[in-house]
Amino acid sequence: MKARILYIGNLREGGNGRDRISILEAHGYRLDGFDTRPYRAAGSRLLRSLTARWQIGPAVAALNRALLARARQGGFDVVMVDKGTLLRPATLQALKSAATRRIAVHYTPDAAFVDNRSRAFFRAIPAYDLLVTTKPFEMDDYRSAGARELMLIHQGYGPRIDPALAHDVPEALHSKVVFVGHCQPHYARMLEAAAAAAPLSIWGPGWPEYAARHAWARDVVRGAGLYGPEYAQALAGAEIAIGLLSKRVPETTTTRSFEIPAMGTMLLAERTDDHRALFEEGREAVFFDGPEELAEKLRQHCSDTLNRDAIAAAGQARCQASGYATAEQFARITGWLDARLVQDRKAAAP
Repeated sequence: MKARILYIGNLREGGNGRDRISILEAHGYRLDGFDTRPYRAAGSRLLRSLTARWQIGPAVAALNRALLARARQGGFDVVMVDKGTLLRPATLQALKSAATRRIAVHYTPDAAFVDNRSRAFFRAIPAYDLLVTTKPFEMDDYRSAGARELMLIHQGYGPRIDPALAHDVPEALHSKVVFVGHCQPHYARMLEAAAAAAPLSIWGPGWPEYAARHAWARDVVRGAGLYGPEYAQALAGAEIAIGLLSKRVPETTTTRSFEIPAMGTMLLAERTDDHRALFEEGREAVFFDGPEELAEKLRQHCSDTLNRDAIAAAGQARCQASGYATAEQFARITGWLDARLVQDRKAAAP
């Protein structure tokens, strides 16, 4: 065992947080998880909004009290925080002081400055020894906020994206074209055009409520969020999976940019310079600008089975050859941590 890590984040079963824990364990670290999800989900809709938007309210206070109590228990060498928007700076300092190696690492797959803004997190940034982001457009923001050391990695795809699951997809998760993701206006505009061009299935939080108010969506929305094996199987069970980018932040890739081709399904995503750098357009993935081109590409590739399957296979091979798996991306974090632990041991030696 290299060291004991107290991992603080959303540890929902079947979610990315547990994927990341398993990756760290595979690198030889012992993990002790602290799940923030019960605190984020606590209370009425108003209280949950206060928690998410303003990082205030009884749930936030309760979370920080629980973490201070956990700090007093000790028994860990390093603290790693996954999206620490709710941690007050004093809480982080207590956790870092309780860690025998006095090392604190922060990771988030999300934007932290143009979205998910947290005054508590901004004030805590200088206390982290390493901050890891997947958003290149926020690197200067981190530096301006006092980041001591900064690392940029791809979001990648985690262990739950297992190609073996493609061999046993339940009938309910099969589709011609699929989109899996939460509901937002930009997605709805794109998917309405997609639904008019090809048989479409939509899964994700907020979509059943949207379908109740919009006639076009009623026949294509299949259900709310999918997690764990069902999520991977829904991607694998489609001939084409659509990758959309949030317009609330200037995203150029997202987790599904990697998860879809990794499952062996053709990625049809919004055209960006980063997407085109990750996958060769037309050979490893297909890209579009706007709803009209999305509909055109769907009509073209739904009827061209051989070319579609070739693109899907080439995209999957690119994921594997270029190291897009989260395990390989996180190897940069564990490499940093390995070196830091060795350095600290040498410094402490007589």
